Amino acid sequence: MGRSLLDKLKDLERTTGVRRSSGEDAPADEARDASPAPQARDIENDREAELADAGFQRITTPHGPVWVRDTGFDLCTSYGDRPFADFLSCDLGRLSRLAKADVAPERMVFYDVEATGLGHGGGTVPFLHAVGYFADDEFRVAQYFVPDYAAEAAVVRLLADRFGRDGSVMVTYNGKSYDWPLFVNRCVLYGLRPPEPAHLDLLHPARRLWKGVVGRMKLADVEALLGVRRDGDLPGSEAPLRYFAYVQGAPLASMEDVFAHNLRDVCTLARLALEIAEALEERRSWSHAAPHVGLATWFDAWREWESADAQFRRAVEQEDADWRARWLFSLFLKRRGQWEEACEIWFELARDFPNRPEPLVEAAKYFEHHRRDLAKALEAAEGAQVRTDQGSREHGEIARRIERIRRKLERGAACQADPRRLL
Repeated sequence: MGRSLLDKLKDLERTTGVRRSSGEDAPADEARDASPAPQARDIENDREAELADAGFQRITTPHGPVWVRDTGFDLCTSYGDRPFADFLSCDLGRLSRLAKADVAPERMVFYDVEATGLGHGGGTVPFLHAVGYFADDEFRVAQYFVPDYAAEAAVVRLLADRFGRDGSVMVTYNGKSYDWPLFVNRCVLYGLRPPEPAHLDLLHPARRLWKGVVGRMKLADVEALLGVRRDGDLPGSEAPLRYFAYVQGAPLASMEDVFAHNLRDVCTLARLALEIAEALEERRSWSHAAPHVGLATWFDAWREWESADAQFRRAVEQEDADWRARWLFSLFLKRRGQWEEACEIWFELARDFPNRPEPLVEAAKYFEHHRRDLAKALEAAEGAQVRTDQGSREHGEIARRIERIRRKLERGAACQADPRRLL
């Protein structure tokens, strides 16, 4: 049998500054609110003894016992290629704008669950809740375990109190679609009013930045960008099977890899939040266009024009700058009134993408309405029309544009022939 998670964490203590909570240590803020009774008196059977031996502490609550284990990482501990301490010195101003909340390290609650299925219905039970937070010069992860189905209500009630604290900012990965709706449904099941903390789902900004780089957006795929390696990690899909076996009588040792997987997920949330925060503060540069385009579109929406311009220019400089990067940059320049540079990009796009009519349509608009050069406008519009399917809506719109430009040209020619038409 492999080493237990407790043994692994003890090794981690010796190498990277991880601190496991002792029996006298409060595993989380809740422990101070609902003090555990002496463990020697509370442990009544072998199951509870297993939990205690694995480092879980029993918190006595009015609704039943809650088992929680707290793991503390010294801020100098590196996860991936960065220490946790870097998060405390990072400017979180733009991350707050993204979250639409006041993001500060002490307010952030990094949340991940392991559950018996992927649905949100009453039959899906979240059996392990991990809550990461910064406190006392550490990054700490409290793992709330549901050792049997009857114990879930106490865990849900305790976490609902914690998540409902003023100013909390929930940080998840795909949590708006999975983790949080699942927790809300459990609150409803037990007659609780679900808390409503601010919620920053890192999947969405990560997708905008790196979808074009990594393709798949599973957390494990994104970890490769963060210098995080998981050797021998348990696939998340196996966690429900381990839990079912445990509930049916398997030893707690069978759950050790599930606990380790869950712990790493929360550490990755903190590392990913740091990466996104520094990207938003323009402290990151990539050899791919997509992340720069992602930043530029945020800055454009936030009316931070100089930053948007800088990121678009970095994007189009990359070797993999595609249609989207160059097209969005041209439209940004158009909105900013930088017509000449935008028009240059439109003609470059028309050359590099001979089946796309859009750049020539934009060039036609520019020459017709801003340069008043109807001959060039007609040339661009006719070039665009041949790139469309006859009978399509786009073909008809361009045909009407061509007809209008020709009428203008005819009126101009008539006026030159007979100046009285100008009167």
